This record gives sequence, structure tokens and C-alpha cells, in this order.
Amino acid sequence: MAPFRLDSILIIDPKSEHTLVQLGINDETFMIPDWKVPSRIYRERLTGHYFSQMPPERSADPDVETVYPIVNGEIRDLDAFLQLLRTIYGSVLAEKSSENPGAFDLELATVPLLLITHHSWSQLQLETIARFVFEDLKMAGLVLLPTSLAAAYAMISLQNCCVIDIGANRTSVLPVVDFTPMNHLASTLSVGGNLINETLHSTHLPQLNEEQIEALKKSAVFEVLSDEGMRKRHQDSLNGADGAGHDANEDDVINIADIVTSGRDTREVLEERERAKKEKNVPNAELEFNYFWDSKGNNIKVGKQRFQGCDPLIEQISRRVGITLSQISDVAKTRAIWENIIVIGGTSFIPGFKEKLIDRLVEDHLIEEPEHERAKREEDENGDSAGSRSNRKKNHKAFQNIIASSIPTVEYTQAPTAIKLAKYAEYFPEWKKYGYGEIQFLGGQVVAKQVFTHSRDVFYVTRESYNKYGPSCIWDTEF
Repeated sequence: MAPFRLDSILIIDPKSEHTLVQLGINDETFMIPDWKVPSRIYRERLTGHYFSQMPPERSADPDVETVYPIVNGEIRDLDAFLQLLRTIYGSVLAEKSSENPGAFDLELATVPLLLITHHSWSQLQLETIARFVFEDLKMAGLVLLPTSLAAAYAMISLQNCCVIDIGANRTSVLPVVDFTPMNHLASTLSVGGNLINETLHSTHLPQLNEEQIEALKKSAVFEVLSDEGMRKRHQDSLNGADGAGHDANEDDVINIADIVTSGRDTREVLEERERAKKEKNVPNAELEFNYFWDSKGNNIKVGKQRFQGCDPLIEQISRRVGITLSQISDVAKTRAIWENIIVIGGTSFIPGFKEKLIDRLVEDHLIEEPEHERAKREEDENGDSAGSRSNRKKNHKAFQNIIASSIPTVEYTQAPTAIKLAKYAEYFPEWKKYGYGEIQFLGGQVVAKQVFTHSRDVFYVTRESYNKYGPSCIWDTEF
């Protein structure tokens, strides 16, 4: 089968709250998704008829219900999910056609689909999706790409890694070994980004309502300070620095007499000073207070609480990652996985969150060489003369030759001895600017471009193979 045109490739990444969509891939670089649409659809209770948008005249009609097909990543209403796919497909074709009349005058079956899937979707659900894509939407090709594998391909094709996918109310830990999603080891927590909101409201900012807490979390002033950042703030306070995190200077000295004689409110003066510091481009982490806007346009002042709220979620994720990865028996691969941690989901957009999570993983799981063993090893390596080292090597080699003939050699290695975030690709400027919280979509772009433009069609499900073998052929592709 001839390769598909880049501008005809459709990529859909459905999540619980929103769905990322793109029709057409740029030839030179990968761009951020064209559309981010709510993952919902409307249904008439009596007839079962679906609407892509709520008709204004029926907005208060109790016979029309709003349906969310995906809940916590799982497909809860398959029929509604298929209708959501139909709506998205029709909408993007209509919009592209309006931008470029005649672009789809040819048969619509020239459009292939890459669908990013969740590990919880059942075999029956996946095969039903394949049947719908080929028989109802009349598409030409299909790739069902697991989220974990999509994230791995986005990170310069990582062979071994651990993907931590944080949703609003759930977090999934997804190991990948030799480019294979370990779905049987995948583990899901029943908490996600909303735990941050709950912690902020219950412990730190009870005066703010739910909408204001959410606005704060999504604002530029909310961030997580790493252990190093927290130590810096503590050291600054011990050194006599003010709340802005730097040594007091002439601009920072509070003249009490001037405040009293001015007749102005002390709080007003202090807030004005903080605003002045902010205007001087002082980093948010060094400001005692900062401000954010809520959904109603109110400018709200917040203190150090804007650095709090993430620890309970991070603690639970760290514990679950440790339990999940401990089930992988291959030590060499386990070590590689620990050194390639990928964090995705909206929560990962919070500045400093990923780094603080790594700090906690290191604290909870890193295996360090005992100090006395390290000292002895270094003494053995560096303290002897070159001659004695040479003799020791000869004796050791002779001993190895003796035991090798009778006893199998056993190598024991512990893991993890290093825990790191996977390295992001730096050559996708649009994604670097956008952020990597939805990097699985970038992985979908990478895979779609590779398989749908390849001269061989064994890497995706073709219409011909579907017609011959039916929905079960989705399990036979070489991808």
C-alpha cells in the first residue's frame, strides 16, 4: 500500500476531561495539538440520539443528559465514546475543508488514524473501536498506541522507562521494558491532581473556595520548591535575609516612622513593597507574597502556601512506584527504568513538581553503597602501589579461572543506584515552549509519521487486513 500523505494523518488522544486532536503532521517539526476539546457528548434519554453540542433550546431539558465516556482513564460508556470519535472526526474534516476547499474531495478513506489508548481498555473495547473505525468511519488505517509507549517514543525512543501518568483523580504507574508496555504490572492509585486541591484547602488555604484553589494551582505563582530550594529559603532566613530571599539592603529596610507619619495602613505599604519587588523581576520563589487572578477576575494575594500542597500526592506516588518496579526481576533493566522516569498529565505542568518527585524517589528508594565499604574500596583502588595492584589482578584472574571451570559465575547487582528524570528532546521548539505534560501526544506524532509513511504496511492495521481477518487483526501488527 502506498504511504499516506502527511496532511491526511489523524491523531486522537482521549482523556477523561479533554481530548487532544491533530489532523496533518508538519514535515519539518512536530507541533503542539491543533485542538483540545472536552471529552463529553450529549444524549437524548428517550431516543438515545447523540448531540455534539447541547442545543440552546434544550439546555434545561431534563431528557437531554451530558455524558462523559471516559472516567479516570477507563471507558465507562463505549457507545458514547464511539460517538465522540465520530463527532471529532467529522468536525476536524469540516474545519480543514473550510480552510482549504477541495482538500478532501477524494474518498475520505484515505485518512488513517492513530489513537492513543489507556492501559485499562479491554480487548473487547479495542476490537470494537477497530470495527467502528473501519466499518462506520471508513478510515484507511489504524494504530492503537498505548499511552506508556507513546511517552517512551517521545523521549527519543526509550527502550526501558517508567511512565507516571497523573490525572485528576487517579495516577497510573506504567513500566516499559524493551519497548513493551508491562500492562500486567501497571498500577493505579485512586488519587491524582485533585489531592493537591484538597490539601491546599484543608491545610493551607481554607479561606479560598474550590474555584480559587484551582485557579491558584494553574497560575504562574504556584510551584513546588525542590529540597535545594527549601534549604535556600531556610538558609536565607538564618542569614537575616528578608522574605524575598536576599540580604536586606536599602530598598528592603522598613522605615516604621515613615509608615506612621504617612497615615497609611501598614498592610497596604507591605503589599506595595512586594509588588515593587515583583516588578523588578524577582523570582517567585524569593517573594514572601505574590498574586494570582481567579476565574471572576479577582486579584488574590497568597503567601508561602503557594509552595505547599503537593507532598501527600508525591509521597503516595513514590511508594507505589517502588512497589511496582520491585516486581521487575531483570536488575539491568530495572536500573535503566529507574534512570528514565517520565511524568505526564496536567499536574506535571506545575513548576518543580517533577523535580520534587525525583527528590522523594531518591529519598525513599535509592540504594547507596555503605560508607565503610566505599572507603575500603577506594583504599584498595588508590592506596596500593602499581605493582601490588598488578599482582592482585593476576591472583584474582587465576582464582576466576579456577572457579569458572566448576561453578557458574553469579553476578549480583542492586537497583536503583541512580534515579533520574528521562531526558527530553531539545529539538522540538514548540513543545519545549508548550511544556511536556502531554508529551505522549508528541510520541503519537513520531510514531504516526514513521508507520503511516513507511513503504511497508505491516506496522499498522490496513483496510485490507481488517476486511480479511476482522477486528482481531489489531493484535497481529509488527509495531
